[in-house]
Amino acid sequence: MRKPPWLSTSIAKAWSRWRAWRSPPPTMVPLPADTSARILVANTTGIGDTLFCTAPIADLRESFPNAEIDVLVDRRRLGLVENNPRINRIITYKGKYKQVRATISELRSRAYTVAMIQHVNDPDIVPLIALGRPQYIVGYRNHTLSRLYSVALPDADKKSGVHTLDARLALCKAIGAKGEHWHMEMYPAAKAKGAASRLLAEFGLAERTAVALNIGGSAPRKRWPAERWAELAQALAQRGLPVILMGGPDDKAAAAQINDRLNGASGVHSAVAQLGLQGDIALLPLCRVHVSGDTGLLHAGLAQDVPTVALFGPNEPGWTGPHPKQQHAIVLQPDPASWPPGYAAGVDKTGVLMQMIGADQVIGALSALGV
Repeated sequence: MRKPPWLSTSIAKAWSRWRAWRSPPPTMVPLPADTSARILVANTTGIGDTLFCTAPIADLRESFPNAEIDVLVDRRRLGLVENNPRINRIITYKGKYKQVRATISELRSRAYTVAMIQHVNDPDIVPLIALGRPQYIVGYRNHTLSRLYSVALPDADKKSGVHTLDARLALCKAIGAKGEHWHMEMYPAAKAKGAASRLLAEFGLAERTAVALNIGGSAPRKRWPAERWAELAQALAQRGLPVILMGGPDDKAAAAQINDRLNGASGVHSAVAQLGLQGDIALLPLCRVHVSGDTGLLHAGLAQDVPTVALFGPNEPGWTGPHPKQQHAIVLQPDPASWPPGYAAGVDKTGVLMQMIGADQVIGALSALGV
């Protein structure tokens, strides 16, 4: 029987207290630039978080060229890191309480000097890493099990204007790295690139001519309404700009609603659920510009420097939107002063704030990007 989440967390907390009492975490001295240490970077959450993790990985590689840098990543996110030349080895997190002994054994075999907790949720991950016996664990103080950390940085303030990438780089600085490489990185596989190129050819489109519209979103509060996407697609098509609708299998219904409103308008093509995530990622740099809500694909486009219009509802774009140094990226978000009184993101089931962004605003942003 699966343990209730609260019970799992309670057990993990009790274990971490015992572990920290029995073996207090040692004080860490920052690593020298010529270190040959083995460093594990742990990020087992979503697509966007995994992409954010690629900037610290790059920073560690540039700071410690002789080090071995491994990554612990969720099995569903392997495609986001498996072609990354900065990484020596990928260790797969199989899921909560799955293949625990095998994972611990693999971690121990690597004899890590440092395990860096970038972003993890499941209560078993930090204990897994601790049982892998790294010399030091580094992370943020707000984590439930941070008593096991040799370095526990103060929590990042999401409203201070510090971007999540810079907050993650602070962990790199804490172990002696430069903490300067803010740009995410993507290395699509050749197979995915080939599939994206073939689909573009099927649409009869040349590279970097189409406007990619990512219609997906992980929650209603992050989704732009189908009628807005249809209005935007029709306006672009009327201007002679080809459009490619993008999204995953869960976005088929929204794509159908958009197509119904377009009434067979020419110049609009659908790649929804045709390529898979890796193919969609490879398709983005073949497009001229990308319009997207706050989703993983938004960050995949930014990682590849695709000019982007990012649509934000209640989430803080200063935290997870385009980095301040990111070029050719514009964020659209309703002014907080105009939000409905008492608005609460947790109960927003219709995308109240996203509905406040007009297609004309997106057209204006695209014009500002030279489209």
